[in-house]
Amino acid sequence: MKRLALALALATVACQQSPEDLRAYYEAEGDRLEEATRHVRKAYTFEDFIAHEGYRETRDMWRGAALNEYNPARSYVEILLEEQRGRLYINDTIAMDFPICSGRFGGQETPKGTFRISQKVKEYRSNRYGSFMSKDGKRVVERNISVKDTPPEGAVFEGADMPYWMRFNGAIGLHVGNVHRHSASHGCVRVPEEACSILFEKLSVGSKVIVK
Repeated sequence: MKRLALALALATVACQQSPEDLRAYYEAEGDRLEEATRHVRKAYTFEDFIAHEGYRETRDMWRGAALNEYNPARSYVEILLEEQRGRLYINDTIAMDFPICSGRFGGQETPKGTFRISQKVKEYRSNRYGSFMSKDGKRVVERNISVKDTPPEGAVFEGADMPYWMRFNGAIGLHVGNVHRHSASHGCVRVPEEACSILFEKLSVGSKVIVK
């Protein structure tokens, strides 16, 4: 009955307006609805999310109900090198799926295996890679260099900023960085800041990191 009453009401309104007025109304309403939903993420089940044809290329994150839980003793992260994705598990349930950028091919690949987080530092700088800066630290002289490179005269080495650092295999760790959709790091696993801050919160020293 409610649907019938609504239909009759709309029909009555339609009869009272000219075609031009109706067209203008529906165009404006369409614009309003499009703007209202433009930044709203569609709800996916995890199965729907990973089955999407653009899963390998997307930078989107998926979050599950388990993300509301907190149990560092039963939380771990899985890194999928082929897919360039990471998954956070809490209480054996997938809590988050996120994009990553692992070590580039040619000797800097992120090694596969099962490891443990051995260090967590929220504000961390690399002691291996970074930039040459002017002595006053205000000007970049050369980017993307190694500490072993010879600095230009008057320049000093400054390690790359690596927030939410979580070391898990020697010099290799998880940290915030540029996340390309291909392997491009020096061996570490780069993670978007939003996802990495969650990992830093949910994981602890001793948490397992599985790279495969």
